[in-house]
Amino acid sequence: MNTEAWTARYTFNDILGVSSQLRRTIELSRHAARADYPVVLVGESGTGKELVAHAIHNASVRCRGPFVAVNCGMLCGEMAIPELCGYEPGSFTGADRHTHQGFFDAAREGTLFLDEFQDLPPTPQSVLLRFLETGRFVRVGATHQVHSAVRVVVATNIPIKELSDGRIRSDLIYRLNCVSIEIAPLRDRRQDLRPIAEKCLREELHYLGEVDETVWQALEACPYPWPGQCARVAQRPAQDHSGFIARSADARRSSLRVVAPRALRQADPTERR
Repeated sequence: MNTEAWTARYTFNDILGVSSQLRRTIELSRHAARADYPVVLVGESGTGKELVAHAIHNASVRCRGPFVAVNCGMLCGEMAIPELCGYEPGSFTGADRHTHQGFFDAAREGTLFLDEFQDLPPTPQSVLLRFLETGRFVRVGATHQVHSAVRVVVATNIPIKELSDGRIRSDLIYRLNCVSIEIAPLRDRRQDLRPIAEKCLREELHYLGEVDETVWQALEACPYPWPGQCARVAQRPAQDHSGFIARSADARRSSLRVVAPRALRQADPTERR
């Protein structure tokens, strides 16, 4: 396990936006960072749940500890428990010759971030519940318990009320749902499009040209639903247009091709060529 990778890279300063919804999310997240309770982040895919989790960790008393991010969809099959709890040498066929550190141990004195929490299988749910209740776990093949002080943050794209509908056991949700923070979809906070797009243009595309002010107005008014959320805005236009910036006397349309080519194509059928 590569422990050097367990680092939170983002802070609240990296969360871009000016909308009232986002300001409320940041306010709640700052309050959550000052406590040491589990946190549930709820939002559609691409809204920036992991970014918020990084920021909470870096603003907390655990900021000097590791930030271990795990995709729950990967915790399946026979290796789910060994990955969470670790295992002793020779505890099963194919086991390492040395003690293997699990995620509970790797996150010691830091934060364990469980992404796509709605995909966590039933057996790991039981192990996680026990860990939340006692702060202890048992490595596979061991006979003694190990203590690890960890703060757990989970992220899901399914509302909490729907999680207990056969997906996640209700007692686990009860343990985790000390602080719940919802992150609104980008289509409901279009004021945040501009700062996200500007960052993409300046830092990723190194675009130094001027963007006509009417472009930003058109971007907010565009009916495009932004299904990929913030990730779609940050996606480099070069991937769609091979780095092509259309030459046009219409500065507004030319700039919009750079800022949000997919949105323009949906708003104007003549662009779908």
